[in-house]
Amino acid sequence: MNRKQLLILVLAAATLAGSAALTLEPSPFKLRPLKTFYVVAYFWGYVFYDETFNEIPYMVVNRGDEVVINLIPASVIIRDPGLSARERTYVEYENRTHRSGVGELPPRDPRITVELVKAHEDGYSDHGFFIEGYNKGTYTCSKCGGGHQVRNSLQQVLQEASAAMGVVRLVADKPGSYTVYCIIYCGYGHTYLRVENAFVVV
Repeated sequence: MNRKQLLILVLAAATLAGSAALTLEPSPFKLRPLKTFYVVAYFWGYVFYDETFNEIPYMVVNRGDEVVINLIPASVIIRDPGLSARERTYVEYENRTHRSGVGELPPRDPRITVELVKAHEDGYSDHGFFIEGYNKGTYTCSKCGGGHQVRNSLQQVLQEASAAMGVVRLVADKPGSYTVYCIIYCGYGHTYLRVENAFVVV
């Protein structure tokens, strides 16, 4: 390589480096860490899980992470007691509502059962999920999922529930603690289906 070719190569490299430094958009070739979560929505609450379906109190990510949140309606994954006992993962989610109360109804109030039955009978089987501050949301489609049947593994449950899931994808570029709440009317507890500081970007 002669001096002229070397000089052209150096100038071209400097130009490319200068352009890359001045651009405001991050490089499309930079790989972002991916964080995956599962959120089960039930009458009336959310349960958060990590990528291996271990329950967590809230979702925490680092700034710059790419985030995928899969929203699952509880109605498509509440299973037969035998599998639930083996997996130790599934719960009858609405029992949480009975234990904690909802709205003006205190824990174990018999009116909770009345409202739950009414929500089921009225067909409010779906829930929404919206991250305040990120303006990102989704909703479930219970009628899109398969029927209740015996599943042999968590993977099978999630695969069969996939058609009923809603998905939120975002890049966590705004640090802070964010509230999540339901965006589809789901009966008596709809107003109370919200969790403060559920999505945390550090």
